[in-house]
Amino acid sequence: MSGFAQFPTPEGPVHKPSELLAQAVSDLSARSGHQFEISPETVSGTNLFVVHTLAHEYRQEYTVPSGGLGFRVPFNFADAAPEDCFFITAAGTKLKVPDTVRNSSDLHRVGVTEGFVAGSALGNVPVLVFSWHLWNRLPWDRKKHTLFDHYTHCIRRFERPEHD
Repeated sequence: MSGFAQFPTPEGPVHKPSELLAQAVSDLSARSGHQFEISPETVSGTNLFVVHTLAHEYRQEYTVPSGGLGFRVPFNFADAAPEDCFFITAAGTKLKVPDTVRNSSDLHRVGVTEGFVAGSALGNVPVLVFSWHLWNRLPWDRKKHTLFDHYTHCIRRFERPEHD
C-alpha cells in the first residue's frame, strides 16, 4: 500500500520482461531487419510491455515517411497474445491526399492515444493506435505464433489500402 496519499491505494506488482519475451524481441529484430526494443517495465496501470522500433518506413501515402512502430505485449507472453492493435509514433500523420470515400485526410480507424506507451523509452508521447483486429481470422496459438508473426500481421494491415 502507498501511504503517501491522503487515501492509500494498493500498488500492483512491477513486472520486468521475462527471458522468453526478451528472446522473442531479439528474434523479431533479427527476422524483421528492424532494431526492436522492449520497455523495462509495463505501461502504468497495465500488465503490458511496449515493443517498438524507432526507424520504420511508413506508407508512401502518409505525410510522414518514417518513424516509430510498435505494439504492446503482456507480461505473460507467450501464454497470452500481444494486443490486437499496433501504433506509430508520428501522432500527426495524415494522408497526403484526402480519402475519397470519407473526404478526409485523417487515417481510417486510427486514434491519437495519450499514455499508451508511458514507461517505455518513448516516454509519454501521444501515438496513433491502429485498431484493426489483427487476429480476427486466425486465433493466437502460443505454441505456434511468435512476435514476428504478430509484426507481419501488423505490416500486412498497415500496408493495405485504407478501406480493405
